Amino acid sequence: MKISSNKIFIGTMSGTSHDGIDICALKVSGQVNLLNFCSFKYPPKLRENISTVIQQQELSLDMYFELNKKIGIAFSKAINKFLAQNKMNKKDVAAIGLSGQTLFHKPEGKYPFSIQAGDPKIIANECGIDVVSDFRNDHIKLGGEGAPLVPEFHQQLFAKRNTPVAVLNIGGISNFTYLDEKHYFSGSDCGPGNALMDIYCQSFLDLPFDRKGEHAKKGVIHTPSLNQMISHPFFKRRHPKSTGKEIFNIRFIPKQLLKRSSYDILATLTELTAICIAKSLRSQKKFPHQVIVCGGGLKNTFLINSIESHINMSLISTSEYGFDPQAIEAMAFGWMARQRLYKNTLSVKKNKGLVGTLTKSR
Repeated sequence: MKISSNKIFIGTMSGTSHDGIDICALKVSGQVNLLNFCSFKYPPKLRENISTVIQQQELSLDMYFELNKKIGIAFSKAINKFLAQNKMNKKDVAAIGLSGQTLFHKPEGKYPFSIQAGDPKIIANECGIDVVSDFRNDHIKLGGEGAPLVPEFHQQLFAKRNTPVAVLNIGGISNFTYLDEKHYFSGSDCGPGNALMDIYCQSFLDLPFDRKGEHAKKGVIHTPSLNQMISHPFFKRRHPKSTGKEIFNIRFIPKQLLKRSSYDILATLTELTAICIAKSLRSQKKFPHQVIVCGGGLKNTFLINSIESHINMSLISTSEYGFDPQAIEAMAFGWMARQRLYKNTLSVKKNKGLVGTLTKSR
């Protein structure tokens, strides 16, 4: 497909933290160039509805189709606002790469699937731009787990000659990409990122999150609870693997831990995240020479320090490479939309294939 190198691609997504919609604009001409990035909050009631579904893991057909439309409308409004704010002409945009809101993720079993909400038809019609979406289910069809989806994009940005590198994304769920030079990459979820810490803060402290980990820093790790959590079967599975809030939700936190002080609870949950990340990085044959970090967890100073103490290495923000840590995932979906339009195959385990379904605008 002939596409001008001047064409812009929009990448947009909402992560497992479901705190809003990330949108970026990029161009690809030899290298990936980030033009603009912005985050937009969900309407409060919509975010509450999403949170209820994710935490309770209950979803009726009525609720799914209602949420699918409401989230599609929220994405449409955010994208149109983003284009207007940045004075971008829709005619200059080749496509939107959309990863909607994950409500449920079940990559194992005879019939694996991932439920994403955010109707691409609504977005294509409201924005007047073609949309590439359903990346996760297409990834599963090709033999993958539907997550993480970004390792091949990380390879484009961060792979180095003769130097093994890891790219660590800490969102609601943490995941990593391992890059061994330009020719090899792999990726996997580690386990919880911010998910457990955030839901505890929201459910019991009336706080959106533990800012910089200041609360956790005052606590003492409750070892019996930590050992109970780390014994979960997910942590015993080999990489690559994927997970979500169908496991790591408020019910995952041991009752014995919830009886302790909020400081101890957050210290223990922070330690769990640090341990599962460190174990994932150490699972590779060669430990990476650099660990590059993106995602909202980078703002949690206490968590970052805990990870560094476990791996005996300083972490590096993607900002040192010129990329906003919050923008990396949205950029990946813009890049994957471009790959889909060009019909460039993406690697999934031993298979290669197109990832993403194209929805035409009217």
